[in-house]
Amino acid sequence: MIRKSVLALILALSACGPTPPSEKKAEERKNSQLGIALTSEERNALGLQTAQVQTATWRAQILGYGVVIALDVVAQSEADYMAASASAAQSQAAAQRARSLVTGDEAAVSREAVEAANAKATADQAALLLARRKADAAFGLHGPWHDPVQRARIMERLASGRPALLRVTSPLGSLRHAIPTSLTIIRPGATSNSWNAREVWEAPADPALPGRGFYALVDGSDLAQNERVSASVPSGPAQEGFFVPASALVVGESESWVYLHKGNERYVRAPIDTAKTLSGGYFVPQGGRIGPDARIVTRGAGLLLSRELAPNNAGE
Repeated sequence: MIRKSVLALILALSACGPTPPSEKKAEERKNSQLGIALTSEERNALGLQTAQVQTATWRAQILGYGVVIALDVVAQSEADYMAASASAAQSQAAAQRARSLVTGDEAAVSREAVEAANAKATADQAALLLARRKADAAFGLHGPWHDPVQRARIMERLASGRPALLRVTSPLGSLRHAIPTSLTIIRPGATSNSWNAREVWEAPADPALPGRGFYALVDGSDLAQNERVSASVPSGPAQEGFFVPASALVVGESESWVYLHKGNERYVRAPIDTAKTLSGGYFVPQGGRIGPDARIVTRGAGLLLSRELAPNNAGE
């Protein structure tokens, strides 16, 4: 009888032990779906603020790296090309004149002079070809830089200081054979700015960075020469959903939540995925617990979570 009593006591004590973590988490999920109800005084004491959820569009982005090309590099390449072009034109004209003066009974130049003029014209043409190939190797074969008229237009714009010329490298294999029609240039940092680049053409591969290279002209920026930036390229179809500001997010046990205001001062947690970021917050796709009529807590969500999880310590 004594052994039976001891065994019964042990079983009773084990039944009163701590709740397993899995059961505790399931219970917390159930409580989070029920939410928490507050009075008007409690809501004011917590400083809660709510706002109607805003619609948003999200599109996957391929992130690359870029650098602003220094103007002296561009100017040196253009000067070399222009000098070689002028020398080639002058020597070609001199060679043609010498050939016209060597024939006939009244030849004015010797055959040796004609041969020297031809040799000079050939050498200058080779120097022009070399200057052009250097420019193509630096700035691409298929872009506006390859066309003399467009190159002159770009040089005029760069000389005015209006646009910035950037070289961007996308991750290896990310864009395959597509050339983006536009790029978003982002200056990293706490006060990050962004600009759109509408003129994009293919650049030679950068041996220092694996990936595909592009040149882009950015107007209206304050980017400095040799400045490092990030560049993103849209990829895939756009998705429709909702914008959640960063101030509405609460995090606990490796999960992210927002509070939905359900009326009658009742607040319910809704899980969200923070993988899709937007400027100042996060993108939530349609079809979840957040709908177009939802109101979310944008201020005081952390205090509300503390109140829900530890109601006895609310005053503390």
